[in-house]
Amino acid sequence: MLQEGIVLSARNISKQFTKGGQALFQQKDKEQGLWALKHISFDLKQGQILGIIGRNGAGKSTLLKILSEVIPPTEGEVEYAGSILSILDIGTGFHPDLSGYENIFLNASLLGMKKKKVAEKVDEIIDFSGIREAIHQPVKTYSNGMYLRLALSIALFTDNEILLLDEVIAVGDVEFRHKAMQRIRLQAGSRKACIMISHDLGSVLELCDECILMDKGEVLVQGKSKEVVEEYYHKFYSNLNAQTTVLSHAVCEVHSIRMEKENIEMAEPAVIRVKFAVKEANDFRFFIRVRSYHAFVLSASNAFSPESLQFSNLAPGEYELQCEIPANLFYAGHYLVDFMMGSETEIFVEKAMACDFKVLLPEWEKDKNWNTSQEVYPFRPLCRWKTTTL
Repeated sequence: MLQEGIVLSARNISKQFTKGGQALFQQKDKEQGLWALKHISFDLKQGQILGIIGRNGAGKSTLLKILSEVIPPTEGEVEYAGSILSILDIGTGFHPDLSGYENIFLNASLLGMKKKKVAEKVDEIIDFSGIREAIHQPVKTYSNGMYLRLALSIALFTDNEILLLDEVIAVGDVEFRHKAMQRIRLQAGSRKACIMISHDLGSVLELCDECILMDKGEVLVQGKSKEVVEEYYHKFYSNLNAQTTVLSHAVCEVHSIRMEKENIEMAEPAVIRVKFAVKEANDFRFFIRVRSYHAFVLSASNAFSPESLQFSNLAPGEYELQCEIPANLFYAGHYLVDFMMGSETEIFVEKAMACDFKVLLPEWEKDKNWNTSQEVYPFRPLCRWKTTTL
C-alpha cells in the first residue's frame, strides 16, 4: 500500500542477466550472471520530477525498463498508482509512409489515448512540435530533428499520471528543448510525476528538485539535484586527476599540483601548491584558471607582472610555488583549477583540471532559506553593507 502522496515506490530492485546462452530471465545459478541492478529503492512523489544520472552502463535504462514493466526484476518489487507512460525509444510506432498528422493518431493510440481525446489535442500537438508546414507529408521525408520533435510532442500531451523519459529531453534545438522542459514543469504543477534519465546535466538541474546518481547498478547518492550533480562531477574529475603524471619540458618539470586543503570554509583562502624543477634558467610565468564543474571558466590569474619580477631568470633547482585565492570569493560548491607554466612567448607545460577544491557553507548557514535554491551561482564576495536612516 502506497503512502499518501507517493505515486511510485521501488523496493530492493535487483536485476541479473545470465551468461552462457541461458535464458535472459532465468533465475538459476545466480552466481554466473551479471547484476545490472543491485538493491535499488526510492519513492516518487506526486508532482515530483526525479532525475537519474550516471555513466553509460550504470543501469539507468534497465531500471526504467523494470519500472515500465518491459522486463521483470530478479528481486524486489515496484508499486505505483495511476497510469505510466514510458518513452524509452522515442518515435517507436511511427509508420514511415504515413503523414505526420496520421502518425499522431497512430502513435497516440499506442500510448493509450482514445481517438476522441487525440482529436481534441491534435492542434496543440502540431503547434508544439513546430512542424505544421510539413504535417501532411510522410514522416520518411522528415529530418531526424523534425521526426523526434513530433514524437516527443505526442508523448508530452498524453494523459498519464507518471511519465518515464530516457534521454529524450535533448531532442531538437534550444527553443524546442525549452518548450519541452516548460511542458514537463506544467505537468508537474498539475500533480503528475516524472522520472527522467539524461546526460544533459543542465536540464537535470533546471527541472529536477531531487536526483539519483547511479554507478555499476547501485545508488551512490540521492538528494538535492545540485548536490548530486556536483558529486557526479567530483567523482569523474577525481578519477581523472588520479592519473596525473609528471609534466616535463626541456627547461622545466612540474612534479605535483595540489590544494593545501581540498575542503575549505568560505572565510578561508584556497591555497594551491606546485612543486617544480627548473632545468635551464628562464623568465617563468605561472597562470591559473578556476572553472566550475560545468566547465565554465570563472576567473584567471597571472603570477607575473612588470611590477613584480620575482620569477625573472630563475636559476636551475627545485622550487615550490604557492598561489592563494582570496577568501570570501566563491560560493559553496566544487571548483576546478587549470595550471600553466611558460614564458612570455611560449607555454612550457599545461594541465587542465590539475586539482580541485570544495567550498563549504558555515554550519550556522546550512539550513537557512536563502540556501534552498537549486540555482547554480559561483560567487558570493564579502560585500560591505550599510543602512542609512532617512
